Amino acid sequence: MIHKTIKLFLILIGSVAMAQTGHLMQGVGAVNMSMGGAATAQPLDISGAMQWNPAALSVFDGSILKFDIGAFEGVPELSSSLPPGMLGEGAPGTFGKTKSELGWNPMPALGFAWGKEDSNHTFGVSAFGISGFGVDFPQETNLPVDGTGNPNPNWDPNDSNAILYPQNLMGFGRLHSEYMLLQVGFTWAYNFSEKFSIGLQPTFNYASLILEPNPLARPSQTLGYPVSKSASTTGFGGQVGLFYDSLNGFKIGASYKSPQYFSEFDFENTYLDGSSADNVKFTMNYPAIYSIGLGYSKGIVDIAVDYRYVDYENTEGFEKYGWETQLNPILRQEIPTGAVNGFGWQNISVVSAGLQLKAVDRLPLRFGYTYSSNPIQDELAFFSTPATAIIAHAFQFGLSYEFTENFRLDAVYHYGMSDGKTSGNLLSPIPAIDFNQDGFPDGPWDADQNPLGKIPGSEVAYEMTTQMFMIGLNFNLGGKDTDGDGVKDKYDQCPEEAGLEEFNGCPDTDGDGIMDSEDKCPNEAGPAKFNGCPDTDGDGFIDKEDMCPNEAGLEQFNGCPDTDGDGVMDSKDECPNEAGPVENKGCPVKDADGDGVPDDQDKCPNVAGVAENYGCPIVTAEVQKEITDLARAIYFKTGADAFTDETKIRLEGIDRILAEYHASKFVVEGHTDNTGSDKINKELSQKRADAVRNYLVENGFPAENIRAVGYGSSKPIGDNNTRKGRQANRRVEIYLDK
Repeated sequence: MIHKTIKLFLILIGSVAMAQTGHLMQGVGAVNMSMGGAATAQPLDISGAMQWNPAALSVFDGSILKFDIGAFEGVPELSSSLPPGMLGEGAPGTFGKTKSELGWNPMPALGFAWGKEDSNHTFGVSAFGISGFGVDFPQETNLPVDGTGNPNPNWDPNDSNAILYPQNLMGFGRLHSEYMLLQVGFTWAYNFSEKFSIGLQPTFNYASLILEPNPLARPSQTLGYPVSKSASTTGFGGQVGLFYDSLNGFKIGASYKSPQYFSEFDFENTYLDGSSADNVKFTMNYPAIYSIGLGYSKGIVDIAVDYRYVDYENTEGFEKYGWETQLNPILRQEIPTGAVNGFGWQNISVVSAGLQLKAVDRLPLRFGYTYSSNPIQDELAFFSTPATAIIAHAFQFGLSYEFTENFRLDAVYHYGMSDGKTSGNLLSPIPAIDFNQDGFPDGPWDADQNPLGKIPGSEVAYEMTTQMFMIGLNFNLGGKDTDGDGVKDKYDQCPEEAGLEEFNGCPDTDGDGIMDSEDKCPNEAGPAKFNGCPDTDGDGFIDKEDMCPNEAGLEQFNGCPDTDGDGVMDSKDECPNEAGPVENKGCPVKDADGDGVPDDQDKCPNVAGVAENYGCPIVTAEVQKEITDLARAIYFKTGADAFTDETKIRLEGIDRILAEYHASKFVVEGHTDNTGSDKINKELSQKRADAVRNYLVENGFPAENIRAVGYGSSKPIGDNNTRKGRQANRRVEIYLDK
């Protein structure tokens, strides 16, 4: 009873795993599948970690149970064609295509991991269906001949798949295969530090294979290929991995999964008529896989990219190809037997990429993509018709819902497709002779009659699409959470401070979306562009560096405003609403006389002048003449410096003129005739010049801008020998002071 239960479990777990990258599964479980299979450096669940990098299991603690079950449908389409004349002289060419009838199949996966937060060791055990293929193409019924061998009048050569003709018509008849590989792994991961870990995983395998017909057997000329009962085998192998987490978001991982070495399949064969055929033994190992991955996690985003290299060319069962040959010691010829040596697959590259978004609380969304190159060369397409599950592009969408901290439901939808057709020539599979029990031909062999080679102008081709729905249950059965924030200590970068899951357990005190360790203002909410610091007035200057935090301002004034835009901030601007120069404390400069010279620079602010004369008017020749005429008409009492009565009106005239030239410097000159001594004349001329100056100063002319000089009789303008000349020499002159 126990034996039957174990066998049922093995069949349930692995019998229908379907190929997606070569004959390998691209991922394991709903979470890993939804990330395109990428997990070498981004362990989002224990199944992905144990499948692709045992070292990555170190990020988990407590006890975790993961179970997934899915429904998978692969729809291969097989087609073939023959050129005209191949079915007899004058026969038309044929073409036909047939879809597999394998249908939907279950796909389960089971994993369990355990470890303690304060331990460097993490352990796991898994049972995954990691490889498989299968087709079920029914025998063609649209045949060129009827059951008696006569031509079929209803035959349609345009819908007739020659490779599926009955074996007595040189086809394979019904083409049916089922291969599965169940792998049980025991994982150990060791943390050298919180950043670096290694992992080891011995693996034990169980595989089964059905082939109908069995191309590994030598066909009979009369009975064709036999069919085989299901054969099974066991094997072993291992995996080693490295994982590094920088703790600033970036992660890197690498792993090597050794070849899985199997014992021989031992096929018990029977011909279609029920008679026994020779048993066949065949070894088909699982290829070595090299994986390297990059991961990045920050906030609500998790990104994973993996590259895998699958070494088919050095794997028994895949490295050989073509027909088996038998040496005839009598004829000394290598004679093809019609049995197939192997698949002959070439190495492939696989790229997996996934994105997880955790924008919605408890509802992470995942998007995945997988690319795989094709291991089947065109010239070997014929030999791989039992394993047509070659998917080049696969797309996944998945999500999870976290009911509680300890229970999560996962789901994924997958769609895959081949990159066009894999195609090659049909080969002639039936030899013209039988072999006896000693392995020697019963009769002579003629290569022309028994080519076992390409049929010129023929084609066999296949392509495929896949769909899968999968759900998974994740039970977290333990794990320490010191700060009680719902993030286990093993994941928690701040295990003693309650924080948020999107920040790996670190706090965001002010709730601005920036965790405290990266927030320059952890107690005040602010945008990311200011590293979490507030900018209350929105002027682009954070409050703690803003001299006017509640008023929008300019950077040049440390965040304070300059309302009138005059380059003087308001707090220092005596006219904050009127633009003015810095020199005038931000107030506009007035120009009362409108001469273009500001009042604060205009020495004649109420009289229009010119800039070169400090805003005062220039003394023109006409004005100077007017001043000279009035000055020479100033008369004094004889021998004194007192003005005569009629002089007052001339002084008033001079004062009116000079009132417009207060910024100009003038000199008042006193002159006498030569009557009397030079000393007396000079003293008298000085007193008279002083009298005129004093009058002008007393009437408002700036004292500093006017001086008086007495020249006596030294500068006559008339003849002192005449009365008229002496009168002209007794005068006052007023000029611009140079």
